[in-house]
Amino acid sequence: MKKMGKKKLNTKGFGAVEIVFVLVVIIGLCLSGYFLLSSNHKTPGTSDSVNTINSSPNSTSSNNPYAVLEPATVPSKTAECSQQISFSSNGDSGPVACSSGDLNVVEWNGLAALEPSVMKLGYAATTAQIQSALCADVKENISNPIEETTYQISALYYGWNFSSNPSSVITNGTCVNVDD
Repeated sequence: MKKMGKKKLNTKGFGAVEIVFVLVVIIGLCLSGYFLLSSNHKTPGTSDSVNTINSSPNSTSSNNPYAVLEPATVPSKTAECSQQISFSSNGDSGPVACSSGDLNVVEWNGLAALEPSVMKLGYAATTAQIQSALCADVKENISNPIEETTYQISALYYGWNFSSNPSSVITNGTCVNVDD
């Protein structure tokens, strides 16, 4: 009966297995935490995506050193500058370009707040596309003088150079804004 009440515990090797198991769990947690944190905190300029487009005002293309100004989706074809703008009695503003001939970012941003279609067209816009966008903007109650300025700054931004002035549709009666 004596043997029944007493059990002998075997502790040999149990401590070593337990220690190894705890170490494996701790190392696993550390590694998973490291990979989780390192994937969320990339250094600036690194990306997992090859086709990422940065549309912030300070972004640049490798082919073009100038910024992408909203609502455009491509960088300006001309250098940018900042110059205070003034307003005329008809609501128009300016200047479109600084004294250096560079694009006035202050004017661009002011006009972009009106959300004109013409400022979104891109480098390869045709005369017909520009005229259509200008008319759409005028019909959305952007005044003729402001739309003329919007065309001028967009032409500077995108490098448009046409033999005839696409914005003439605003003043020749093709697009009519009843307010002007």
